[in-house]
Amino acid sequence: MRVTIDTNVLVSALGWNGAEAAVIEMVLESKIELCISAQILSEFYKVVKYPRFGFTEQEIDGFIGRLLTGAALINPVQSINAVLADPDDNKIIECAVAGESSCIITGDRHLSQLVEYQGIEIMRAVDFLQKISRQ
Repeated sequence: MRVTIDTNVLVSALGWNGAEAAVIEMVLESKIELCISAQILSEFYKVVKYPRFGFTEQEIDGFIGRLLTGAALINPVQSINAVLADPDDNKIIECAVAGESSCIITGDRHLSQLVEYQGIEIMRAVDFLQKISRQ
């Protein structure tokens, strides 16, 4: 199963042991395949350097280094304008479509409101884990 993971889920997984970290663990154990783009990575690096998080360069680089080992680096070519309330979120959908993901995992309310896009389910990490456990 291929998934695209939103920046907020990546940040949560780096800093806290919740459902988001469990999803990343599934990526690291090759139970699911991560589709990620340069645009998502760029946003991640910008956000995790906010002083309020207090992440060190070693923590950030180690996390991304482990994550990228089994990830598919996607180069979206199609511009999508599905999230009108927050156009910045469209990069997540663009990556998911280009990478043929079956699911987008996000904590973002604008993305979550879509529920799905062109057959790609959009859900929170906890809901994804529940769905996977039922399969």
